[in-house]
Amino acid sequence: MVRIRQAVLHDAGVLTDLRCAFLEEELKQLLPEGFADHLRGWIEEAMPEGRLLAWLAEVEARVAGCVMVHPYTHLPSAYFRQGVGWYVLNMFVKHTHRRQGLATALLAAVGAAARAQDIDSLNLHSTGAAHCIYERFGFGTSVDAMNMSLRDDAVGISEGEPGSWRRMSG
Repeated sequence: MVRIRQAVLHDAGVLTDLRCAFLEEELKQLLPEGFADHLRGWIEEAMPEGRLLAWLAEVEARVAGCVMVHPYTHLPSAYFRQGVGWYVLNMFVKHTHRRQGLATALLAAVGAAARAQDIDSLNLHSTGAAHCIYERFGFGTSVDAMNMSLRDDAVGISEGEPGSWRRMSG
């Protein structure tokens, strides 16, 4: 039986584990020593402040996946009437539970919560492999989005696009 529930502060450890698995398995990142501890501290600080929301997918009472949301403010406009958007990140389902509808159920939970809170927009960066699920859910590709890393040691322009950008010197 599948259960989708909103994560609470007590879930910081499992959210940390899922985030690290996503970064290592899906994005092939080599995480530095101490990263998991730093991440857990960040999650434990961000959740009570409302800077991070998360939902967990459980199968037979065991966590099988998650999705996280970073709420952000935006200057109101015709598109952003309330001036609030949610950035969706870290959609991750463990390999043993893929192709069972968990990602769809997690996205549906986020969508329902966003509509209930009158959020203007959901946006995200996607890996190539996950692009189709987001399109099926109603996301469209934006051609005007740009990103710039402010870290000299960053590879790629975003987590979903490792190696796709080279720093110009000059």
